[in-house]
Order: sequence, then structure tokens, then C-alpha cells
Amino acid sequence: MTQSRALEVLLGSEGNVFLTGAPGSGKSYVLNAFIKESIKQGKKLAVTASTGIAASLLGGTTLHSWAGLGFNKQENEEVKWWLVNRINEVNILIIDEVSMLDGATFDRLDVLLRRVRKNHLPFGGMKIVLSGDFFQLPPVGQGGYLFCSQGWTNLNLNICYITEQHRQKSDELIQILSALRERRFNSSYFKMLLERQIAAPPNITRLMTHNSGVDRINSSEIGNLKGQTYSYEMQLSGDIAEAHRLEKSLLAPQKLVLKVEAPVMFVANDFAAGYVNGSQGTVVRFKNGLPLVKLKGGPLILVNAHQWSSVNGNKHEAKIIQLPLRLAWAITIHKSQGMSLDQAEIDLDRSFMFGMGYVALSRLKTYLGLYLSGINSRSLELNPLIYDFDRQLHEASNSIDNNHIRRRRNLFTGWKSTL
Repeated sequence: MTQSRALEVLLGSEGNVFLTGAPGSGKSYVLNAFIKESIKQGKKLAVTASTGIAASLLGGTTLHSWAGLGFNKQENEEVKWWLVNRINEVNILIIDEVSMLDGATFDRLDVLLRRVRKNHLPFGGMKIVLSGDFFQLPPVGQGGYLFCSQGWTNLNLNICYITEQHRQKSDELIQILSALRERRFNSSYFKMLLERQIAAPPNITRLMTHNSGVDRINSSEIGNLKGQTYSYEMQLSGDIAEAHRLEKSLLAPQKLVLKVEAPVMFVANDFAAGYVNGSQGTVVRFKNGLPLVKLKGGPLILVNAHQWSSVNGNKHEAKIIQLPLRLAWAITIHKSQGMSLDQAEIDLDRSFMFGMGYVALSRLKTYLGLYLSGINSRSLELNPLIYDFDRQLHEASNSIDNNHIRRRRNLFTGWKSTL
């Protein structure tokens, strides 16, 4: 299915939708287009994601925060009045990065929405739009995959499986990723990966499996640079408890320390300013206390403060202001999900869960942008359970596409017969 066809289904269907596809297929692009058009039409949306990082990229909040799931673990607990108002004013609930949302939590959400909206239909009759890719990082905990839940079954989802590819060019990397996804990966593809075990250029971002290694590298490298230090403290306002929850979800650090020649990565989208989440560059100098960052192969950008908000309806509950940068010597694979990188040195030597290698490799735009520094036996494993389910998703999406083609053909035939 193309991006444009997926958007047609999202906008034209009153039913629930699951938007999926390989990394780089344009799921976020379609989702953002759907959000903008729905708002124009006067629909009331709640934009959420399973993780704070994904939510911040859509300008939304975490699902747990929006639904108050941390406050309502017991079904008979009194639901807070502000939560009732929040839920009842929404027509459409969007949840991004659903591979990391467990089925038990999804079922709890179903119960909560039915109860609050006093509606026995699934999720209280609210239109649900899910987005994600189950080949990517799985949920943490014992709640199981989302698609194994009763809530998933009850939604009777329309499946939109985008088959376009916009991140990777048609080179060895897309061949490797396709082979992994289609269960065709063999020694020849592994050899292609090993051929990228070469020395990485200086100041390239390293993707690592554990936070401890990331923090150690970034702290050490910034300390090794000479020159004046510039520090930027995060500013929090509004509901402080909500602001701290929002802070934990962001890639922007509480205290950002920069020097000339420090490699940095943007952690927000600002198309007008010339950067997107994952854009990489180097601090070349400072102007009036603000860093000037030279993007790799791109322009020089004066980086101003960025605002992140936690939104309740049309009201801002909390906001955070900070430069949309982080030091880019290293970042965890978990926090890279959703990014698009020109180059990265990837260390998979301590991989510990399904999908880690796949997610890390799929962040890159090209094969030549990959520098592999380590790999272990679990690095490239994908959950066997996903393969058959992914085939079913393909079939369901193709069915929607084929029905659309037949309807258009019938309309044309009917029009022609009247001539």
C-alpha cells in the first residue's frame, strides 16, 4: 500500500486502523498528515505513544499519562474528574510505537474507556488509530504482545501496510533488512555486514545496547575537548509532576554541556529551521551564547531553544524549554528508534532482546553509513512469532487495496455505460 492510499483509508474510514510498515516506509509522515487534516475537520484527537520519545516527535504525550493508567490500576477505583473530562472530549485516540505496548495494558485501557464513556462498544466507541512495526523492539514485562490481546481482536482493525521505502536507498542495507524481515537472512548477508567492520570516522554517533556505555563515552569525550564550556539548563513550567514525566520521555538532557567541535544530534523536528529528529552536525562556534551547528552535508544552523508540551485537549498542562540537542558520540538503540541517521557506528556485542540489531541497522539511510564495531549471536534475532502475523497483516492490507481497485473499476464501468 502506498502512503497516499493509507492516508485515504485513515481519513475515509470511520473504523479503527492499524498503520504499519518497515522502518523508513513513512508511517510517521502519514500519521502527521492524518493528524493535521483531522484537526482541520474539527475532530478532537488525543495523540499518544507507548514511549515518551515517540510521543514527543508527534507533539503528544505518553498513553499512560493521557489515560491515567498509573492512577487506575484497580477497576473499581474512582476515576479522577479530570480524566473523565479528558477522555469524553476525544473522538480519535492515536497510539504510536505500539510494538512496545503490552497487551495487558491495552486491555486495561479498553475497560477504562468503556467505563468512563458509558459505552459498551470496544474502547467506548472511540475511533482508535494504532501505528508501529512489530519487528521492532517488543514490550517490556509480562503483558504479552498487543496483537495477542482481547482489545486488539475487538477493534476489528483496517490494516494499512505501507510498502514504500523512503529512508534507505536501494543498496546492500535494504537487501539485508528485507532478508531479515522476510526470513531469508543467510551467510551471504552476514558477510555483507561483516564487511562493514571497519574503522569509523571521528565524531560519528555510536549506537549501543546499554545506557552505562553511552554515558561513559559522552562524558569522557566532552571532557577531552579544549575551549570554553557552554551550559544550558532545562526549564520546566506548568504542572511540575507532569513536567517531570515529560522530562523523562525526552532525549534532550536536563543539563546540556557544549564546546566547539562537539558532535551533536537534534532531538526534535523543525522543518522551517532546517533540521529533523536525528539530524547530526558539529558545533563550530557560538553566537550570543547560542551554538552554531554545521549539519553534515548541510547548512549552518543557529540553534534556538525548543518547546515541548504535554497536552490535555487544547490546554498545555506542562512545558519544557531546552536546546533541541544532545551530545552525539553515543546513544542507546532504544532511544534511537524513530530516528534516521546518515552514519553510525553500531555496537551489537551486548544485544539482549529481539529486534535490537534490526532497529539499529534500520536507523541508517545507506549501507556505506554503517560501521559495525561488535556483534553477538542474538544481535539479529527477530521473534519467530512475528513472521506469520506479519504475513497476515500483508494479506489484510492487500485485501483493502484490492477492494478499492475493484470499486474504482466498477465506478468507471458504470460511468462508461451511461455514455
